[in-house]
Amino acid sequence: MSQGRWRIWMLSAAASMAALPAHAQETKYEVSIQGVEDQPHLSRLLHEVSSLLELKNQPPPSPIGLGRRADADLDRFRAALRSEGYYDAIVNAEIDVDVVPAKVLILVEEGARYKITRVALTAPDGATLPKGAPLAEALGLDIGSPARAPAVVDAEGRILPRLAEQSYAYAKLLDRELVVDHAVQGMDVTYIVDAGPEVKFGEVTFNGLSEVNERAARRRLPWRTGDVYHPAAMEEGREALANLGVFSSVRLRLADEPTAENQAPVIVDLAEREMNYVGFGTDYGTEDGFGANAYWGDRNLMGNAEKLRVDASIAGISRRGETSASDFDYRLATTYQQPDFLSRRQSLNLSAEALSERPDAYRRKAVVVTAAVERQLAKGLKASLGITAEQSHIKENTQTTKNTLVGIPAAITWDKSNNLLNPTKGFRLSGAVTPYLAALGDSSSFAIARVGGSGYFDFSDNGKYVAALRGVYGAVIGGGLLDVPADKRFFAGGGGSIRGYGYQEVGPRDAQGEPLGGVSLLEMSAEMRVMVTDEIGVVPFIDAGNVYTTEYPKLGQGLRYAAGIGGRYLTVIGPIRLDVAVPLNKRDGDKSFQFYISIGQAF
Repeated sequence: MSQGRWRIWMLSAAASMAALPAHAQETKYEVSIQGVEDQPHLSRLLHEVSSLLELKNQPPPSPIGLGRRADADLDRFRAALRSEGYYDAIVNAEIDVDVVPAKVLILVEEGARYKITRVALTAPDGATLPKGAPLAEALGLDIGSPARAPAVVDAEGRILPRLAEQSYAYAKLLDRELVVDHAVQGMDVTYIVDAGPEVKFGEVTFNGLSEVNERAARRRLPWRTGDVYHPAAMEEGREALANLGVFSSVRLRLADEPTAENQAPVIVDLAEREMNYVGFGTDYGTEDGFGANAYWGDRNLMGNAEKLRVDASIAGISRRGETSASDFDYRLATTYQQPDFLSRRQSLNLSAEALSERPDAYRRKAVVVTAAVERQLAKGLKASLGITAEQSHIKENTQTTKNTLVGIPAAITWDKSNNLLNPTKGFRLSGAVTPYLAALGDSSSFAIARVGGSGYFDFSDNGKYVAALRGVYGAVIGGGLLDVPADKRFFAGGGGSIRGYGYQEVGPRDAQGEPLGGVSLLEMSAEMRVMVTDEIGVVPFIDAGNVYTTEYPKLGQGLRYAAGIGGRYLTVIGPIRLDVAVPLNKRDGDKSFQFYISIGQAF
């Protein structure tokens, strides 16, 4: 409908309004948009910006109001089409009020889509930006690409971060000039930028410190005054401060202006957490009976974010009908961690524990003390080296041993997964070896080695379809089965091992049918994690593995297989895991199924 015809219709409709009763002065209507059916993205865009569609359930009081609403939509449609590069688009509306409901037909001719013909970055006076400034080609706005407004804005958003990476922390984007040339159906884009000075890190000011010493916070920062500024160093410092565990919030920002010496002062805003905490819990298992635990901790023992924690637990109450306190499991442990020990990104970890435990395979009473230094070698890559001493008394069906062991545990972990409790991408690798010297007692000297890895593959790129694989290999080197204390042998079976079999139930057994353990281990798992809704997932899985009495696995002796299905419910603290598994080649004494519930994925 032409603009002239539209106005004539409006006057005619206005003249007839006076004759309509008040209750009839509501113009219901239906809307149809034609011309972009073969362009789903354009059709979706026009539907999103249309007030005719948005307000359809609130019809205007008259045909005149409907016409005004359609007029406003035409402006929105033309603006939306221009934002997608259609600068020659034609949009008209035809309205028929002689039917009920009224019919509104939007006719769209999008025309040619304009292309980006030139991209430039300049200083305010038209001069070239300083050395190190990003080139236009690095903004992701390619010559010949559609002249879309979102793409122009996205490219603009990359300019200041790129300049900051070259130490121009105070760069400003002054203007954006767009020149549309209808003759060539193209657009020239020019960004006008004030790069500002190239700066170095200046003085650091801390706000919010009360119980934590400033020195403990300052040594977390990965730069010194006078170092060349880089935003990655700021983010590394923020993460390092947050990882201290004593702050509930951490924010790093630059002062509004650089100093006369072109230094960028840094302001660190911190909020401290409660430094002392306590907790307790209870648990119950059909085989292990009731248990309880309690703990107390201090996150800032001496003002430098030193962590001290004391744990106490009791378990096995009413296990298999046992009621004697001597049959319960006890544990009392103390751990201490000193961050930035001798060097940044290096911590000292001390622990001591006294315990009495009764898993199916053995009974153990022990006192263990350990000291280790852990160092972060790179992001996600950690290594540790320490020394441990242990005095234990172990009773199993075949023998009773007293052992005094001194070990040197060494470990390395590489975590490139994207989430601690619910990974969907990346991998994890770990390796550990502990040589033990039998200082006194009944065991011989030996070494325990263990390597493992897991990988995560997101087929949908949104976490809905994730395949997860895991493998573990372990070996005891230098000691026969009965020369190695029972607690240092390998056992398999349970929720974090080969599901479908009971805890420690996979592997060789003694004459009484109790788990004997082994000196080599092989485990493999595969899962397919499928999210049915945003919170609920289903996980079919298969596990395999075994424990062997030889130093190297003898695959000819066979693997134990198990399969099952699990449910996952995502929460803010991680997925709640519920798995049910059955053994596929069970032996006499193995149960028909196993049930597990915990927080976090199986691996």
